[in-house]
Amino acid sequence: MTRGELVALSEISLFRDVDILDLQNFFEESSLKVQNVPEGGRIASQGDSYEKLILILKGSAAASMAAPGGKMIRLETLKAPCAAATAILFSSARVLPVTLDAAEECEILKLPEDLVLMLMREFSSFLRAFLMENGDKLSFLTDKIRLFQFKSLRQKIAAYIMMLDGGRGLNTVNLQYTREELAQLMGAARPSLSREISAMTRDGLLECKGKNAVILDRSSLIRVIEEE
Repeated sequence: MTRGELVALSEISLFRDVDILDLQNFFEESSLKVQNVPEGGRIASQGDSYEKLILILKGSAAASMAAPGGKMIRLETLKAPCAAATAILFSSARVLPVTLDAAEECEILKLPEDLVLMLMREFSSFLRAFLMENGDKLSFLTDKIRLFQFKSLRQKIAAYIMMLDGGRGLNTVNLQYTREELAQLMGAARPSLSREISAMTRDGLLECKGKNAVILDRSSLIRVIEEE
């Protein structure tokens, strides 16, 4: 593994609290090779056995799922540096639920399960980060399911804000996710999300400042949620 590849690896959230020199020593005897995948190339297919953790060191990958009729629906874009499908690696089925294609030229590294377990034993910070990432993804999925019942994007935004408030009567809530993550959470394009938030601001419902949202009209937000 080259110095540049090692630096990219260290920037993945799983490794962020592991000293880069310790990583270098750990992988020194490893025969792992970084793979280059051209734009449009297949990284892994839905239904593949997932026995090696895919790490995206450079570029980005589109995660898609086959719908009835064969149409591929893009679910999200994974941007380097990141790990893919961490929760699947230690699941009982270990079957990849999505297809990963290179949205742009990618550099990827595949870590066998036994090597991931060795990293967990060697570095407690890696284990903690691995568990935290899976917990965050579970929370994201739970939020997505809770918002699925609402039809319009405005309802989803209002419902999410009220979910964060949790009945506490807060004036400001932390959105927890970036705009891109919020768009994925609500099944919308990012520009559509931004336009709707701007419209809700003009209507005096809320105001977003960075990752915080100020609730301007709580009763109107609740009425939006209750609309048929």
